[in-house]
Amino acid sequence: MAKAVFSPLTNEQEDLVHESSVRILQEVGIKVTSRPVLAILEEHGASVDEKSGIARIPERLVAECLSRAPKEISMCARDKKHDLRLPASYPQGVNDGQPPYMWDIEGQKKRGSTMNDLVDLTIVCDAMPEVDLYWPEVVATDIPPEVSCCHEFVASLFYTGKHVQHGSSTSEDSRLQIDTAALIVGSRKELAKRPIISITHTPMTPLRYEAGDVDAVVEFAKAGLPVVHLSMAISGSVSPVSLAGTVTLVNAENLAGIVISEISAPGAPVLYSSESGPMDMKTGVFLSGSTEGSLINAAGCQMAKRYGLPSQVGGIAASGCRPGFEVGYQKAISALIPAMAGADQVVGIGGIERSGCESLEQVVMDCELWRNVLRAWRGIDVNDATMAFDAIARVGPGGYFMKDPHTLRHFRSESLLPKIAMLPAEPGSAKEPMHLAAVREVKRVLEGHRCLELENDVKKDIRARLAEYDKRIVGGVVATDYLDR
Repeated sequence: MAKAVFSPLTNEQEDLVHESSVRILQEVGIKVTSRPVLAILEEHGASVDEKSGIARIPERLVAECLSRAPKEISMCARDKKHDLRLPASYPQGVNDGQPPYMWDIEGQKKRGSTMNDLVDLTIVCDAMPEVDLYWPEVVATDIPPEVSCCHEFVASLFYTGKHVQHGSSTSEDSRLQIDTAALIVGSRKELAKRPIISITHTPMTPLRYEAGDVDAVVEFAKAGLPVVHLSMAISGSVSPVSLAGTVTLVNAENLAGIVISEISAPGAPVLYSSESGPMDMKTGVFLSGSTEGSLINAAGCQMAKRYGLPSQVGGIAASGCRPGFEVGYQKAISALIPAMAGADQVVGIGGIERSGCESLEQVVMDCELWRNVLRAWRGIDVNDATMAFDAIARVGPGGYFMKDPHTLRHFRSESLLPKIAMLPAEPGSAKEPMHLAAVREVKRVLEGHRCLELENDVKKDIRARLAEYDKRIVGGVVATDYLDR
């Protein structure tokens, strides 16, 4: 795991969270609506009530599954230069996803998202070095909803060479995703060695695991592919209003997800995850980008570290409804705190309005922000060269360091040079200079960036497999002209 500079919990508090989480799983249990998953839980020692669907998980099973979960995993990519290793050597940036709305870059207003928007976002995220892993960023609302998930997944594989992480709500969807990725790397066996895809699994907080979603976890676990067990707890709504209560519930849900992965396939790669926060008690909406949410997610990083597990948590988040100051300050808070707490991956690049809308220019602005977060995380390098005694001696009292050789050798490594921030206002324009620069960068990328191409035979095989899937699910073939851009 990336180094932790900030720890919101003491060691004693960690112990209390763990003990209370285990007690929740043993005494309260989890509700599982998948009969096959209930059966495998019972087979491994859980106490199962068939009528209610409640499975109570013993402490022994939690401990066994934590010991089986790998402490080091790979999240590989089509383009090998983007392969990721966890624990990470630095906090890795992940884009936001996956609402059905887009911030229109021309009209500067919110609208429904389309497959064309998804492709644009994929291309921009592929071009941004700060986006280490790609999550299909919006729902393609112009694709039949029964098959949109897999079409979004395929489009993402076509337009980024980075690791692709998506969701899956049925076993059939998960098998299509696994088999498509296997076509790219050669086989399912090779895919397990080089996992270029993963899924996010989100229980219905509190403590409910839905058929389809949890069945997909089993499919991915058996295929040897990473599963992100993501708890999205909202304090005062679906979790206790106290931060400690929410942290404990988040931890219990993660432990339950890890148990399901490990009893399905011992050694299955898993990530601990929380994208949680408080509810606005005046309006009932989720306060994305809040300080409290950042503390909850940072505590999740700390619990993941306790278990030796990689972590992916929410951050770079905002409740603000349009690019601007409100979004900026919320994203700064929510990005910095989990990064300082040692998160391996932080999710949120490009999102606004409680992750309910995505923005191309916000992707670029968030990458500028993330560069600053990484600079803060890196801290101050203190050694003989950086303390600069010789330079101070050369320049002397009342001198000027700009022309000294020490400045030339070290200024790039010591100071972060802004790319689109701190620009002068454009004459006659009331728009924020950084926003204008981000829009220009988006247009430049969309005109000129090309990701690593798939081989033509592989493209043909993927299209054929997707067409067969469409016929089974919706009775006809959905147009895939979006793959020909």
